[in-house]
Amino acid sequence: MQKNKKIKINFLLTGTAIVMMMVFLARVDFFVEADEDMSVDDAKEKIAELEKKAQAYREIIELKQKQQASLNNQISLMDVNISQVETEIEINKNKIEELNALIERKELEIRDKEETILSQKKLLGGLLKNYYEQQQKNILSVFLTDNVLAPFMSEKDRLAQIGNKIQEIINGVKSLKEQLENEKGDLKKDKEDVSILHADLQNRNENLQYSKDNKEVLLAKTQGEEEKYKKLLERVEKQKLELLNFDELYSESYSINGMSVNEYIEKNKPSSSLNSSLSWYYSQKDSSWANTKIGNSKSLMKDYGCAVASVAMAFTKQGDTITPKSLTQKPIFSWDLIAWPSTSMPSGKVDMDESGSYHGNISFSKIDSEIKNGTPVIVYIKKSSGGGHYVVIHTKDKKKNDYVVHDPYFGPNLYLSTSRALVGNGGSTTMDQMIIYN
Repeated sequence: MQKNKKIKINFLLTGTAIVMMMVFLARVDFFVEADEDMSVDDAKEKIAELEKKAQAYREIIELKQKQQASLNNQISLMDVNISQVETEIEINKNKIEELNALIERKELEIRDKEETILSQKKLLGGLLKNYYEQQQKNILSVFLTDNVLAPFMSEKDRLAQIGNKIQEIINGVKSLKEQLENEKGDLKKDKEDVSILHADLQNRNENLQYSKDNKEVLLAKTQGEEEKYKKLLERVEKQKLELLNFDELYSESYSINGMSVNEYIEKNKPSSSLNSSLSWYYSQKDSSWANTKIGNSKSLMKDYGCAVASVAMAFTKQGDTITPKSLTQKPIFSWDLIAWPSTSMPSGKVDMDESGSYHGNISFSKIDSEIKNGTPVIVYIKKSSGGGHYVVIHTKDKKKNDYVVHDPYFGPNLYLSTSRALVGNGGSTTMDQMIIYN
């Protein structure tokens, strides 16, 4: 009889443990989720308010850009742009704070669920052991001894019911493990999003400083005088005449010697042994900066950015890595499409050669000497009918007495003669300028 009572007590303890496990699994996320929903809603509301503010600034900027160019309007536009960037920085900071808080909560939840799964596995193992031991008992003899001939539920049914409940718990633990894996995936994505936001935040901080520097440069150059501002605009327009806007000049049907541009380039490709690395090549048409305005002008990189891209290539090749987009935001390009810094950016690793940057300074013996030492040389291809294009020489093909260049518009590793033919568009070209950084 004592033995039978012990078995019944085991049934009771097993059932109680099962109920407790099921309740615990059902409530494991309740309190964390409730607190999380409240804080996330608050953060989202704050971000939404800031985004409305940023949108308002964007609309003001669009309006002012349509107004007549004047010094006062330009300064006002700069002020609004600074306010917009500051608001966008605040948005990013709030998003980063929100994600960091979410990551912290998810890491805590993951640890809790891992501990829960571990403890439930141990408890489940004990329950399963007890369950299978009881299945081996002679249940009928237990109740005959106790003179219980008609129990409320047969021991066989009780065992089946307990077995079903244990299966439910197993399924619950499996579900918890699946949730855990999903949350780990979400956590990884959240961390990637934070990294992206941090990079974007750094970029916006740089843009903010660029906007403030540009305003200072403008005020210093104009000293608040409208006439001086107009001269800056005139200088930009004059520089545009030195450069060719290929998209504007040449249609898609443009051909040379009966071939399309791509066919002509493919036919006249240098040997791969003459090629230089693409790691320092920049295309002015790259989608990352193609539609970026050069300084405060309305001219875009894709149209008039060959000089900027060439400078960026020369600096990057010499170990001072900078993208054309970053270069357009430097004060030296605030009011110039063509500018030659005296020293490389951002770290000043190389300086402009003593040969300078004036038209008429070109020396092919000097170019040969420099590229032999691994120094790239920026050269200007001048079209006889007006305008021109900058490319970067990096190698010489002695057999053909031709140079190989990185062309910011037509592509990397082309013969200089190919670039000249494409720039000339059936007309003649000359070369009268070189810029060297060493």
